[in-house]
Amino acid sequence: MLIRKNISLDDKYLKKLQPLLDANDGNLSAAVRETIEVADIALRYHKNIDEAIKFLKETPAKEELNDTIRSGENIVINKTMLEWLFRYTRGRLTDEELVNELINPFEIQDMKQLEEYLNRIFRSYQWAIRTSIKCEDIHNPESVLVILSNATVNSRDFFAQLIAQFLARWRQLDIDHIFRRANSTQISFKKNLSMSSNEVMPGIRTHFGYLDMVCKELDDNTEFWTQVMYTYNIERYNLVTLHRSQFEVFATGEVPNPTKILERLFKQSVSDMTLPDLLINFKKMYLAAQLVKNIEVCLEPGGESVTIFHDFKNERFIQNLVEYFSHIFREKGTPFETSSYSSMIEFRFYQKSKLESPGVSLMEELEGPEYSEYSAKK
Repeated sequence: MLIRKNISLDDKYLKKLQPLLDANDGNLSAAVRETIEVADIALRYHKNIDEAIKFLKETPAKEELNDTIRSGENIVINKTMLEWLFRYTRGRLTDEELVNELINPFEIQDMKQLEEYLNRIFRSYQWAIRTSIKCEDIHNPESVLVILSNATVNSRDFFAQLIAQFLARWRQLDIDHIFRRANSTQISFKKNLSMSSNEVMPGIRTHFGYLDMVCKELDDNTEFWTQVMYTYNIERYNLVTLHRSQFEVFATGEVPNPTKILERLFKQSVSDMTLPDLLINFKKMYLAAQLVKNIEVCLEPGGESVTIFHDFKNERFIQNLVEYFSHIFREKGTPFETSSYSSMIEFRFYQKSKLESPGVSLMEELEGPEYSEYSAKK
């Protein structure tokens, strides 16, 4: 039975029907009948029209992915295995060639295009990650907030470091802060013009490339570092790392000057470091060297100090150790007082202006039974 009814369609819907109209020589009734057939089939296998539309949108991407699998460009990998790979490659940066392969810089002109590109890639490869990029200037931003949602924290971190390297290389942006939640990762970026585009930004090194140098050394000198780690483990870290020249001087009973080694390590002269920076660098260096058990620093302005804990018994060696560390602080030029106890050495620092002010003598300021050394440059 043929039933005739009047229907009204906006121009936008007629445009969507145009392929069917062309296929039916402009016959609107035939085009509508075919549309109903398609909708009927879609709704047989999906709960509602929105789910059917979502499925139809994803189908071309899935077919394209299947084509790349058949051609050998991509492969299928177990999700658990992939998660294991993500977890145990954390701390290592991806090579720039791979970054550019996954995020093509020639297809992206601004932050909006980057957001759309990433979401398209994630959708095409079924990563289930959603990207949102927020910034005031999409062409040359001074700061950017990137939010990665869904998936696992390890997979988000992997793609986050790809995005970070891309932004560093092409927008001179470095990581300022990372905030990880159960279902999202937020990364704040800030412009950094002090580094060249070919250098790894310090924020990226800190958050994503912290194992790069370690892994490179392990790869290049596997046998040596395996034996070193084995020995440290067996001896419960009761070993000391000392420069060969320093060891030679110590072996003669003299006291070497470690200042140059510290300066080479931190790429700055001791005299140019602020006192808080020097104390922090001092702690990093000698805790890593295992020369002492522990180091505590106080950075309160006007009351800076270093407390060194050790388990040495020989009094002569302890005196040599005090002299050894004193070389560094003399080089800084800030006046200090040294106190030595059975298992502890303390360096307390004073402001020159306080010591040299009228009415206060140096001996009054420094007198006490524990005073052993005062050093100042005038």
